[in-house]
Amino acid sequence: MSQLHFGWVNDPKAVEAVIQQLPFPIFNDVWSPIKGSGKGKTVLLYDIITQVAGSFPMRKQTIGDCVSQGAAYAVDAIKAVDIFLHKQFEEWVAETATEDIYAGSRVQIGGGRINGDGSIGAWAADYITKFGALARKKYGNIDLSNYDGNKARSWGRTGVPQDLIPIAKQHPVQVVSRVDTYEQARDLIANGYSITIASMQGFNNRRDTEGFCRPEGEWAHQMSILAVDDEYKRPGVLVQNSWGVWNGGPKRHNQPDGSFWVDADVIEKRNKRQNEKKYYIKHREKKREEDEEEYLKHNAEVAKIC
Repeated sequence: MSQLHFGWVNDPKAVEAVIQQLPFPIFNDVWSPIKGSGKGKTVLLYDIITQVAGSFPMRKQTIGDCVSQGAAYAVDAIKAVDIFLHKQFEEWVAETATEDIYAGSRVQIGGGRINGDGSIGAWAADYITKFGALARKKYGNIDLSNYDGNKARSWGRTGVPQDLIPIAKQHPVQVVSRVDTYEQARDLIANGYSITIASMQGFNNRRDTEGFCRPEGEWAHQMSILAVDDEYKRPGVLVQNSWGVWNGGPKRHNQPDGSFWVDADVIEKRNKRQNEKKYYIKHREKKREEDEEEYLKHNAEVAKIC
C-alpha cells in the first residue's frame, strides 16, 4: 500500500473558539424540528452526488490535507442535494476544489499558526462559511481543474490568492454546527445535510461481509459521512475517505471505492471520549436572517423523498 496521508490537528481550544462565534454552535439546541426523522431510513448522499455529477469524485490526497478533502466531499453532497432535491442551487459545474479550503483554513482563518502539513476541521468549516468554496476549474491564470498537493502545500503557507476570494464568496456554506451523537447524524443525513468527521480513530483496511470496517489503531484524520442506513440490522453511517482505493472487501448499496460503513455504537463511543468533532453544513441562497429552525423544517421532506 502506498503512503497514507493524514493531516487533522487536534486542538480543542481552537475548535472551541470557532464554536463560540457560530450562530447555532450546538446542533442539539435546534434538533427538535427533525428529531427522529431519520429513524429506520436509508439515505445515500453519495448516490445523489453520482446522479448529479455523472460520476462519484474519487479523491487521493498526497499531503496532509485531509481536512480540506473531507470538507470538499461535504460541500459536494450539499450542492448535489440542492440541485437534485431542492432545485435551489446553480447547475453542477465540477467537484469541489480542496487547495483553497486547505489554504484558507490555515491562513485566512488560522493565521498561519501551524508548521508543516495539517489543519483543524473547525477552521475549514469556518472558512467555507466566511469565504465559500470553489469548483474544480480554471480561474484566469489559476488552474484548479485537477488536484495538486504541492499547490495546496504552497498556498497553505501563503493563503488563498486574493483574486479567488471574491469568486469563492459567491458560494458560501451558511450553516455549521457541532453534532454529538449518531442519532443527530442520522437525522441530518436523512434530511440532506452533510457531515465531516475528525478524530484519532483509525480503521481496518478490509471491509467485512456487510461493508463495515472495524476500528483499529489511530489516525489523526478527517473524512466525510455521506450516507446513513438505519433500517439495516446493523445501523450505521457511510464514511468516505480521501486515499483513493485504499481498502477492499464486500460493499452494500453500491458504495464508492475508498468508503466503509461504521456501526452506530462506534460513533457513540468516540463521542463519549470527546475525541471526535463533527459538523453539518448546508448551502443556502436564502436570507441569513431566516431562522435555522425554519431551515430544518423546510428540509424535513428530504428523508421521505430519498
